[in-house]
Amino acid sequence: MFYLFSLSLWVAGMFLLGILVEIIVRITLKEQPLVGSAIMNKIMDAYNVQIIYTCIGLMLAAEVIKYLVTKYSQAGLKRIVVTKRAYTKEVVFAIMIVLAIYMGSILRPEMHRVDQLKKANPADVKLQIQFDRFHSKFTWIYTVNMILGLSLFYIHGKEMVRFREDPPGGS
Repeated sequence: MFYLFSLSLWVAGMFLLGILVEIIVRITLKEQPLVGSAIMNKIMDAYNVQIIYTCIGLMLAAEVIKYLVTKYSQAGLKRIVVTKRAYTKEVVFAIMIVLAIYMGSILRPEMHRVDQLKKANPADVKLQIQFDRFHSKFTWIYTVNMILGLSLFYIHGKEMVRFREDPPGGS
């Protein structure tokens, strides 16, 4: 339950903030780009660090608990594999974690540094180009993480269908 809730927050937040909020802020504050930039920086900082890292922590805890229950429980629970490779879900999740940490801990602070330099010297075209490259990279990584998150939903859905014990059509 924590796994799906956290994955939902993570993926839905990426859609909401990465697409909808950014478009609304950029269009609404078109005449005030510095204000729009400050608002987006604060929103994305809170989301990319606090919310995503909390989601990762909850998802990791859920996976560890599931692993421990499967391995040490007397209930005879089995690991359900619905993909061609045994650990596809875990690999996809690990890639998402690495990308999220890269975005939140490396790329985001670098973007802020360039953004501050750009605001201090608005005539410097090189800083604008560098910021645009960072933003483009950030957008692509966000897109990849959204697709990977949707893939995890698909895998989890397949696991839920296979989890049923009663035969279809039976009561």
